[in-house]
Amino acid sequence: MQSFIKGLLCVSVLFCLSSSSVHAENVTSQGAPFMTVSDNIYDTAYFPRQGPGVGSTININHMTDGNNGTFNTTWTGDANAGWLYDGIGLQFAGGMSEVQRFEWDMQTFGDGGWYNTLNVPLRVQVTTDPVFAGYPIITGVDNGSDGIWTTVPSFNTYPFYVSASAPGPGVPIQGTTFVFEIDFPHTIYGVRIIGDGGGVAGSDGTGFVGAQEIRVFTGDSTGRARPVSPPQDADGIIVESAELVWAPAQRGGVIDPNVIGHYVYLGTDPNGVRVSGSAALPVQTVSFSPVLAKDTVYYWRVDELCDDGTVITGYTGSFRTELSLPLIHVQPADAVATAGGNAVFMVTATDPLGGLLEYQWYYDADGFAGGEVPIADGAHYGGAATSQLTIFAIDASDEGYYFCVVNNGSAVATRMARFTERRLIAYWPMNGDPNDIVDGYGGTASGGPVYESGIFGQAIRFDGIDDFVALPGGFADFSAGLTITLWARPTVVSKWARFVELANGRLSDNILFSRGDRTNDLVMEVYNGAAGGAVWGRGLLELNVWQMLTGTVDPQGNVVLYKNGIQAAAGVTNKPNILTRSSCFVGKSNWDGPNEDDLYTGFMDDIRLYNYPLTPQEVADLYVLAPHVEYACVQPPQLDLTGDCKVDLMDLAVLAEAWMECGRYPTCITEVQ
Repeated sequence: MQSFIKGLLCVSVLFCLSSSSVHAENVTSQGAPFMTVSDNIYDTAYFPRQGPGVGSTININHMTDGNNGTFNTTWTGDANAGWLYDGIGLQFAGGMSEVQRFEWDMQTFGDGGWYNTLNVPLRVQVTTDPVFAGYPIITGVDNGSDGIWTTVPSFNTYPFYVSASAPGPGVPIQGTTFVFEIDFPHTIYGVRIIGDGGGVAGSDGTGFVGAQEIRVFTGDSTGRARPVSPPQDADGIIVESAELVWAPAQRGGVIDPNVIGHYVYLGTDPNGVRVSGSAALPVQTVSFSPVLAKDTVYYWRVDELCDDGTVITGYTGSFRTELSLPLIHVQPADAVATAGGNAVFMVTATDPLGGLLEYQWYYDADGFAGGEVPIADGAHYGGAATSQLTIFAIDASDEGYYFCVVNNGSAVATRMARFTERRLIAYWPMNGDPNDIVDGYGGTASGGPVYESGIFGQAIRFDGIDDFVALPGGFADFSAGLTITLWARPTVVSKWARFVELANGRLSDNILFSRGDRTNDLVMEVYNGAAGGAVWGRGLLELNVWQMLTGTVDPQGNVVLYKNGIQAAAGVTNKPNILTRSSCFVGKSNWDGPNEDDLYTGFMDDIRLYNYPLTPQEVADLYVLAPHVEYACVQPPQLDLTGDCKVDLMDLAVLAEAWMECGRYPTCITEVQ
C-alpha cells in the first residue's frame, strides 16, 4: 500500500492558515494529506508530498483549469503526474456563482480503500469569503477554527458508507463519478468535503478520497431524479402517512422522453435496497408509499430506467422519522482513575415524548454483549439509577465496561465506556536480573548481558552483538495512554537501536521507544496495525552519559518526549489497538534481519511502563529520585548566567566582572581586528 500511495497525487480538502483575522484549516508537519474526509486532522492519513516516483518534484500549487467557459470549470490535475493534488484545496480566485453541482471521478486504491464515514455522512462545505481565494500553503502548524465555512444542502448519487475491499460489493470501480448536487446560488470562493474521519484505507483505518478529475457546474442541472418530499434532512416524518415524492429526470425543461420507468431504493444504509419491486414503476408515477419504522434515519433515491435499458442513478436523500425512544445526547466517556480515587460516568438524555426517564447502570467485564451485571447503590457505587454513576475507591477489580439503559417505556442502551485504573504495570530495576517487580512481566536475558553499577544499584549492560531481553506476551490495553521511562547510557550509535519495543512482529501494532536510525534523535512510535506514526526528539541522545528518557502517549495519540525530566519534543502518533502483544523486547527490534536494525549497545537502568501518560510533574518527580540529581531545571531563569537554574549573587558576580566593558569603536577600542 505504501509504495503504491507514493505514486499517487490527490487533492486536499484540508486548508491552510494565512490570515490573522480569518484562517482555514491547514495540515500538520506530518506532510500534506490526500483529499481527506475528516473534521480532525489527526484522524486522517498523511503521506509524502512528492509526486510519482522517488525523488520526483511536483509543484503542489499547480491546478490546471481544463475549461475556462462560464458554464463549468474542470481541473484535470498536474500534467506531469496525471493526478490532482493541492495543499490548499479547491479555490475560485474570481468567485463562482450559482453553483449547482460538484463532482469528481473516483480513484479506487488497490486495497479497496477510498472513503468511508462511520458516524456522519460526507458533506459539502463552501466559503463565500473572498480572502480564501488567495490563501498560500503553510504547513507544519496546527489546524485552525475559522468559522468561514457553510454546509450546503445536497443530494448525492453514491452511498456514503463503504467498507468492503476491492473488488467487493459496494466499492466503486476506478473512475466512478461521485456527484453532489448542491443548492447554493451565492458566489463561493472555495469548496471542501468533510466527514468524520472514520474511514477505511487499508490497514491504517483512516478515510480519504482519491480524485482523477474534479468538475464544478453552474446553472440548471436536472438530468437525474431527485427527492422532493420528504425534503432533504427532514425530521419527525410521521410513519403512518409518509410518502416519497420525487421529480423525474428532465431534459429541456420537461421529463426526459427516454425515461420509461422508475426504481425506488430505500434503507437505513445509504447503499439502499430496491423497495418498488422487480419491475420499474410507470413513468407517470412520481410517488411511493413505504413501510417505515419510528426513530430511524432513512436514505432513498429513485433511479430512472431508459428505453435503451440503461439506468440513470438518482440523487440520494435522507430523512428521519418521528421519535419515540429516549434520545442520548451525550454518551458515557471512557474514564481513568488512580487506585483509591473515584471514577464517574455520565449520560445526557431526553424523552421526545415529554415524559420522565429512568436509568439503570450495568457493568460488563469484556465489552461484549452478554454477561452484563446491574449495579446497585452501596458502599462502592452511587447513582446507579440516575444519569451519573460514581465508583468509589476504585482498584484494578473495577476495570471493565460500564453502560446505562435509559427507559421511557422503551429502553435504549448507551455505548460501553471503559474504565482503566491508572497504574505502573511493569518495572524492571535491572538489579542483577531482568525481573519485573510489579506484575509478572519478568524478562529472559539472551546473549549474556552483564550487570554493573548503575543509577539505582545495578544496571544491565548490552554488548550490541547478541545481548537483549525478551519480555513475555501481554501489554494489551493502552486505551488510556502509556508512558515508557528509563535511564540509559548508550556507548555506540547503533541503527534504530531499541530501548523498548512491544509488538507482534514487524508492522504489527508496534510500540517502540528507540534511537532514530543512526542519528542522536529519540523516537516514540505507535503502530495501528501496519501503519506507523513516529515522533522525533532531535538531538536528545548522548553517548557515554547517563540520561533519563521518557515518552508519553495520551488517549488521542499526542506524544511528549522528555530528557532528564524536561519536556523536549511533542507530536502526534497513532492510538494503540487493544490486543495482546507477543513479540516484546528490551534492547532489540522486531526488524532484526541482515542490514536492518541493530541491537542496543550500552547500559539501561530503572525501566518503567505505565498504562497512562505521566504528567510533567510526575516525570520530574521520577528524575529527582536519582541519587546524583539535585534538581530538574524545568523553567530556566532568563538571567541565569552560571547555569545553575537560579539567579543569585553568583550571577551578579559574573555580571560585575564585565562591568563597564565597552566594545564601541572608536570610543572604547581603537582598532578593528
